[in-house]
Amino acid sequence: MAHFRTECRIAVRDALQAHPHFAGFTVLLVWSGAIDHDTLPVFGVLTPQDRCEQDSMTSTARRTLLQVALRRAGHDEVEDVLDQDSEVIEALVITALRRPDRACFLDETTVVTNTDGMRNVGTLVMSFRVTQWLPPATLPITPEG
Repeated sequence: MAHFRTECRIAVRDALQAHPHFAGFTVLLVWSGAIDHDTLPVFGVLTPQDRCEQDSMTSTARRTLLQVALRRAGHDEVEDVLDQDSEVIEALVITALRRPDRACFLDETTVVTNTDGMRNVGTLVMSFRVTQWLPPATLPITPEG
């Protein structure tokens, strides 16, 4: 069984890859600050932070920061295109992750534009808060004790 953060990253990556809006995008499993211009457009799904609170002796509330980062080349309207990307991403992420035992909400969206000397490049980072209630971590019982 995969770790709960791994399951979330896979579910979101799969949902984004399956949607025609993101056809032709390169999927990065590790987000690199330096991405070659020829590789664009790209997206990645990250879970850089997780908070755990003990609800009871049998339950913990895990609050995971899940981020979708997307970078694309464009012209003067690159921010407008990123706005369109963000609408699709928000709907896909919430649909992929929300279920009765897990909440998922968009927390923050950041857009940064710059130039690589030839074209405008835009980066979109969308931060989602994913809350799920899980049993506390335990080690498996082995015959050795």
